[in-house]
Amino acid sequence: MAGKKRKRSNGEGTIYQRENGLWCGMATISYCPESGKPKRKAVYGKTKREVVEKLSKLTSLVSEGNYTDTNLTVQQWLDIWLKIYIKNALKPRTYDSYEMTIKLHINPQIGKVKLKELSTDRIQKLYNQKFEKGRIDGKGGLAPRSVERIHTVLHKALKQAVVTRKIPFNPADGTTLPDPTLPTETQEKVRALTVKEQTEFESALEGERLEAAFLTGLYAGLRRGEILGLQWPDFDFEKSAVTIQRALLRFKDKETGESRLSLEPLKTKKSYRTVPLPEEFMFELKKHKVRQAEEKLKAGPMYQDQNLVFCTTLGTFIEPRNFNRTFYRIRDKAGIENFTLHGLRHTFVTRLLELDVNQKIIQEFVGHTRSTTTDDYAHVLWELMLVTAEKLNDNIQNRKNPSIKEG
Repeated sequence: MAGKKRKRSNGEGTIYQRENGLWCGMATISYCPESGKPKRKAVYGKTKREVVEKLSKLTSLVSEGNYTDTNLTVQQWLDIWLKIYIKNALKPRTYDSYEMTIKLHINPQIGKVKLKELSTDRIQKLYNQKFEKGRIDGKGGLAPRSVERIHTVLHKALKQAVVTRKIPFNPADGTTLPDPTLPTETQEKVRALTVKEQTEFESALEGERLEAAFLTGLYAGLRRGEILGLQWPDFDFEKSAVTIQRALLRFKDKETGESRLSLEPLKTKKSYRTVPLPEEFMFELKKHKVRQAEEKLKAGPMYQDQNLVFCTTLGTFIEPRNFNRTFYRIRDKAGIENFTLHGLRHTFVTRLLELDVNQKIIQEFVGHTRSTTTDDYAHVLWELMLVTAEKLNDNIQNRKNPSIKEG
């Protein structure tokens, strides 16, 4: 009869037909810790059989410990994860990168999806879209390593959701990432200066206050943060070497939300390194030190001495964006196009490759955790391979025709 509860079969839970004709089933999914009273969930169907099947699936999930009953969206969970679970577990720089990855690449695509409804297929579509056309500027796809970073953040957050019983399993486990050896079609490559362009750039540097800073990138392969984080004790003038052990970075304070510059530890163990330097560079560095001493004397008590090698005229940190602007002005003065500050580091590696320096040695110079030289400098390596092939050809000809060598 309509409206009456019917006696349930074994394992069915409470099943009855409502006055509107729909069948309803009730099952206990948990118990309230305080009162001990059961928490129940209703399922509905057009037929009794449909409800029985739904109840059977529900009770199986409950008994296996895989049932979840949360209406959190992916965005809501990621916000909880950031602020509660990893806020104090990451370095400020890493935390900022996680937050930015979520804001720019994850939330816009899947943020509104219910956490419990997030599927492996949906995540795979996110990765595919990012690889094919995921750049924020709309100029093509992200590099495979950038997609991998998105996966790292999302996978960690979902893993925590499993541990806290928000979801029964991690849907990111079954995804496939782009091949890291295959760049996207539109991925922009950081290029190196030709020998001629390098000469022109160095000429444009002459007389510049931060000449030695840019030469540090060109002749030691340092990153921008590493250059701006150097302190005078890092240099050994007798051995003509520099030890890299920190970087100047901007990050957002997790407590105040304010952005500030700070000298921070390097990201990887391999980044901590000692690099030998050319004598010509050391000569320029000594000139820079004399100039800085004059600035310090002129500023008097206003000078904030932090032992920085490259700083403002008052001894304070150089804003990285201002450092970039100075670089672009000098680059334009030299008449060089399509070249970035990071290209100084690439130029350094390119010159080493042209000198036939072993890739393992290059890896030590630039502080790579793994040798990516073959991928990043394939064009240079190809030219060197052609030269090698010509030498091999000459060797073959000399062996086959000794008279050529003798002549």
